[in-house]
Amino acid sequence: MKLHIRQMTPADLDEVLAIEQYSFPTPWTRTVYENDLKNNPRSRFFVALNDSEDGELLGYIGNWVIEDECHIGTIATKREMRGRGIAEAMLIHTARMSLAEGVTYIILEVRENNFAAINLYKKLGFKRVGLRRGYYRDTGENALLLALHDLESLAARDIAPFLAQTEEKAVE
Repeated sequence: MKLHIRQMTPADLDEVLAIEQYSFPTPWTRTVYENDLKNNPRSRFFVALNDSEDGELLGYIGNWVIEDECHIGTIATKREMRGRGIAEAMLIHTARMSLAEGVTYIILEVRENNFAAINLYKKLGFKRVGLRRGYYRDTGENALLLALHDLESLAARDIAPFLAQTEEKAVE
């Protein structure tokens, strides 16, 4: 399987919202996505697709570029496709796009109990730079504030090995 990452469009929202529903306790609404896609020049939203005839949407990432910062606001993959390198590929893509826009660091919040995401971010070089107590109003959970200042290292990573890994796992 080959992975294709492209800019999100309003036509992707049904599939994005389906993933959103089971990925987050308080999912974003269609209106939130539509507003960012249509009205926010700082937003950068991408989808990862199976680059085959069906073009199945496998995941998405959304961020905002503000001056020299890329703030990742959302990232998720289809439940059955998790652990196959799709989120990693989207983060590499984001680092590449960010560098091209003159961004010097990426920042994000993650639920402190989301160990799978935290492990991925640490593997990619993100470091904890803060704690936002009670950040998630839906559960009262704290958010770890993570930042990546070495965008060049992440952007230089080869996406191809993750695509091969995805293919192997899909066959098992």
